[in-house]
Amino acid sequence: MTLRSIARVAMRAGMAGAIGAATAGACAQAYPARPVTLIVPFGPGSGNDVIARIVAQKVSESWIQPVVVENRPGASGGIGMELVAKAPADGHSFVIASTSHIVNQFVSRVRYDVVKDFAPVSLTGALPYVVAVAQASPVNSLKDLIDSARSRPGKLNYAAVPGGVPHFMGEMLKSARALDLVMIPYKSTTDAQVDVIAGRVEIWFTTMASALPLANGGKVKVLGVSGAKRSAALPEVPTMAEAGLPGVDVTVGFFFLTAAAVPKPSVNALNRQIVKAMEAQDVRSRLTAAGVEPRSSSPEALDTLLKSEVARWGKIIRESGVRLQ
Repeated sequence: MTLRSIARVAMRAGMAGAIGAATAGACAQAYPARPVTLIVPFGPGSGNDVIARIVAQKVSESWIQPVVVENRPGASGGIGMELVAKAPADGHSFVIASTSHIVNQFVSRVRYDVVKDFAPVSLTGALPYVVAVAQASPVNSLKDLIDSARSRPGKLNYAAVPGGVPHFMGEMLKSARALDLVMIPYKSTTDAQVDVIAGRVEIWFTTMASALPLANGGKVKVLGVSGAKRSAALPEVPTMAEAGLPGVDVTVGFFFLTAAAVPKPSVNALNRQIVKAMEAQDVRSRLTAAGVEPRSSSPEALDTLLKSEVARWGKIIRESGVRLQ
């Protein structure tokens, strides 16, 4: 082969390589090719919903495609989770999950695995849980609540999703003070709002995001909040530890997941948009005002955290004796 022939072959190879690289770059830049759906596995007003809408709005302002929030409640959050786990692996669907979905793996017959069926995207926040009662309730403190429960064993009830975090908080309270409380099952804690306000449900374990609007509106009284320190949203409310109940303390983490087979470049692109949104001051201010502690992470850091949380909650649930539903 002559030098001229070699040069022609090299030129053609170079052109082919350049075209291939350009095509690959175009494919990488094509994500997202259409609006991205963010599934909220609980109803409007839930902690998942509040966080999802704030973050989705911010991402939509600057990304090449909008993020559309869609509520898909049911099966203790399982319907929305399964929908994303089985969605096409193109990164156009993701879900805002929480600690509740880890708990559900051990106490409900769900058809998903947080670690195996999903690709981690990013942390998004932590949300304290609260203990609340109706505004008209004669109970004004956790001590009052405990005294009332002791004086009426088996009469006080609380709202909970069977096998969910509120269920465990009820069990923790019963165990901490040897109380006899009755659980009233709901599909989500926000579904119990009307009954809580009316006094038909006497104890409400729910997220700060769900309780705060009702507390500010004079419809419920928040008696205690989980976490190591008081919430900036309700600074007058004592922590569970301050009220003498350090064992009744759950703070829920929230995180974004997509289908396990979504390509890594798409996962990373989605992560960059979420992290960028979480760093925006207006987003952080809105989340803080809702009682959320803003957080973000790399996919790798979230993966490590999820594996740790699965192991931790598995141990807690096995020791609690709560049976699979």
